[in-house]
Amino acid sequence: MREAHIVSVGTSIIRNSAQRAALPAEVTNVLKKWSVAQPGSPEDVEAGEKCVPGHPIFKVLLDQLATEPRIVSAELNAMWTYLDRGSVESVELLASDSGVCELCAKLLKEYLSNQFKVKVEVHRIPGLGRHFEDGLYNLLDKISVLIKRHKREAREVYLNATGGFKPETAMMYTAACLFGADRVYYIHEVMRDVVELPALPLSVPSDYIAAAGFVRTKGEVPERYSRIVEELEKKGVVYRVGKSYRLRRWASILLEQH
Repeated sequence: MREAHIVSVGTSIIRNSAQRAALPAEVTNVLKKWSVAQPGSPEDVEAGEKCVPGHPIFKVLLDQLATEPRIVSAELNAMWTYLDRGSVESVELLASDSGVCELCAKLLKEYLSNQFKVKVEVHRIPGLGRHFEDGLYNLLDKISVLIKRHKREAREVYLNATGGFKPETAMMYTAACLFGADRVYYIHEVMRDVVELPALPLSVPSDYIAAAGFVRTKGEVPERYSRIVEELEKKGVVYRVGKSYRLRRWASILLEQH
């Protein structure tokens, strides 16, 4: 079966490469700065400007990745079994909204395209890692679009949730279950093995959908839904503005699936 892998990308390539003794000292010094850079900082912007195959640091990092792919990249380490068996046809790399993360994603694209001849796309998710709600909304939006497209093209869809932050991991698993992905996997932090999680179908209760629909369109809800809206507020799905309610942006993506 042909597979599409949607991969959350972290910064393990930069962090791990900075610790490799084989690299020149001037390179490791730069990488150490980048590994702790905040999104949008001068160091982060500098890393983003090096996101091109022709740049000397990009070449050094790519050579390092090609030499020790499973040591340098947590994402590749998790994917290796699938890559090795030749079942991966397409890879979608989801980078947070930072230059360092985009650099890591472009290095992965170059490596996967050259070594495994798979189709690879990089998606820098606006707001992800900078603005919590906007970032999650854009992440869910992108995942839903990608899962639907690959399903239409008759591929099994796997989500590699190894890279990135824990909120991303939680949202990726939720998205996999709601949008029809086949499986979620990651490298277990303690056992150091790949753990596969079944993407069991999830559904949202119809009264939740109805109440959220009123909130989205009118800001107010009929009395019969007041208790449900209070539950949604406790769960962080809606929030109060004066006497009205607003639906979280990321929740609107889930609502559109029903």
